[in-house]
Amino acid sequence: MKIFLFLCLLVFATVNSSASVLDVTFDSQNEGIYTETLAYTDFPYQDNQNFWSNSWYELGYERGTIVVDSISQSKVLRVKYPKGCLGPNGATGCGVQIKYPLPDSAETMWLSYQIFFEEGFDFVKGGKLPGLCGGECYTGGNVPSTGDGWSARIMWRTGGRVVQYLYFVDQTGTYGDDAKWDLGRSITQKVFVPGIWHTVVTKIELNSVPVEGKGSKNGKMRSWFDGDLALDLDTLRLRDYAAQKIDKFYFSTFHGGSDSTWVPSVDSYIRYDNIVVSKDSIPITKGSLGLLLGDEFHGKTKLPRMLVGNKIKWETPLPRSMRFFFYGTDGRLRISKIGPQGTTEMQLPLKNEVFFLKVQ
Repeated sequence: MKIFLFLCLLVFATVNSSASVLDVTFDSQNEGIYTETLAYTDFPYQDNQNFWSNSWYELGYERGTIVVDSISQSKVLRVKYPKGCLGPNGATGCGVQIKYPLPDSAETMWLSYQIFFEEGFDFVKGGKLPGLCGGECYTGGNVPSTGDGWSARIMWRTGGRVVQYLYFVDQTGTYGDDAKWDLGRSITQKVFVPGIWHTVVTKIELNSVPVEGKGSKNGKMRSWFDGDLALDLDTLRLRDYAAQKIDKFYFSTFHGGSDSTWVPSVDSYIRYDNIVVSKDSIPITKGSLGLLLGDEFHGKTKLPRMLVGNKIKWETPLPRSMRFFFYGTDGRLRISKIGPQGTTEMQLPLKNEVFFLKVQ
């Protein structure tokens, strides 16, 4: 365990404190319902912010819970997406949403967080995930007519496919524009896989404004998925006024979409951890989290301790259901998956990688 913890400290080294404007780990919270009062300790109250009385609306419906994650061994925020629930502000709350004013603003910002879709998550047609925004922070079909605001959230689409979801003055869609995380079609589109802790990182650089009221189309946005560059845009006009900065963290997550074809058929859950917004660069780390060869299983079943490829086999059937943890050679967890009692093999959604194995 000491090896695992040491490597985690290396992988999740914090950003220079002078450059970090938001750093949330949830480790100081007690397990249980995540209330508005607790949220304010992680996202501190700021003077002259009159929206606070109306923020974290869905937390009143117990949509957020602090739990100890069995994989990372740390406290994380678990968000519930109820069966049949659509949008951010349904009758009983369908996710979590707040536009949190950052303690500092800048023309270049980095955002990073870890995200874990629990097994059985119903992706349906798509849903929103946290991002950054500035100025008027346009969303919800409100298309800006001038460059006085924008938003750049992440979305999951059908099957967990990842896109950047953009509202900005030059958008072509009524409800935002999708930019697929496929590096301009040069790589396979990135996909959120249930049972894996993924790391997403986004860097946004606002466009220049040579003449007030008329911004240039040279804004940049780059995003990384588990250490791989997945999005690279460099012709964005996000603002027309020099005073407009990147000034909000948009914790926005729910299914939708605008009609019943987007609603989940079962209660679904996502876990969040290690939210960082910084004016300086955030380290990009490839692979997965933790390196620990486990010997927790003691019995007659013979299990491999290292494998290559996307299938694992063992010689005798499992005597009970067991959870398998697969770790990359870089020390980060890649996937956890349950092996049912009586089975002798398991298919993985990953290919051409070397894994170390832990079972419990």
